[in-house]
Amino acid sequence: MSFIITLYVREGIVMASDSRLSLNATQQQQTSPSVLLLAVGQSDSNYKTFLAPNNIGISTFGAADIGGVPIGGFIESYINEHLSHSTLEVDQVPQDILNYFRNFPNPPSTGFHITGYKSVNNIPEQHVWHVSIDGNLSNRINLSSQQGAIWSGEDDILTRLVQPVFVQNPTGNFIQLPHYKIPWEFFTLQDVIDYAIYAVRTTIDSIRFHPRPKSVGGPIDVLVIKPNRAFWIQRKELHGEISVSPSQLL
Repeated sequence: MSFIITLYVREGIVMASDSRLSLNATQQQQTSPSVLLLAVGQSDSNYKTFLAPNNIGISTFGAADIGGVPIGGFIESYINEHLSHSTLEVDQVPQDILNYFRNFPNPPSTGFHITGYKSVNNIPEQHVWHVSIDGNLSNRINLSSQQGAIWSGEDDILTRLVQPVFVQNPTGNFIQLPHYKIPWEFFTLQDVIDYAIYAVRTTIDSIRFHPRPKSVGGPIDVLVIKPNRAFWIQRKELHGEISVSPSQLL
């Protein structure tokens, strides 16, 4: 599983994701017939957010492999085969990526956020899409001009934080705790960058203390897409082993 979030304001779009690749396995208990389900963190260097040509952003969540191979490689193949030399607009990519992954013998239980801008009468139109492979559907999220956010994957932690909470008092009545709605409409681009990192980090830190699979973790990648350009705020880089000579230790 994963946690990804996409936020959109008038200034631009921000996409963020964690980096953990976890493996699910079952183990037979020796003293009983029960089966123990294990979720093992295999890697914290998995890419889940991608920048495609024409400044199109793609984030993935859900099943992280196809036939035992990390899905990141398949997304890069899709980008190279379908977007590198094509004229597909951002609103055409959701159906195209849906067709691509549903053509596999066993389509993965995977979803995507797809974002970018399309020129309409020489005016950049912002697009944020949600795609479900196993559900065989795609839908545009930002049909109005309102600012907002969408998150997917291990989404229960952040969802609880933004929802009203009620507690039961000694008389049996439910009392609502103070609730402060997130003012998405007043967020700036810097605000949504900060919130994206906060959302992923809070999910990672909360799961650490929960008795649940540690399926979200590792570095946080953050991509910004504006009408005329796209750039990374932070992104994992490949690196080799760092060696230290004896003289450097003195």
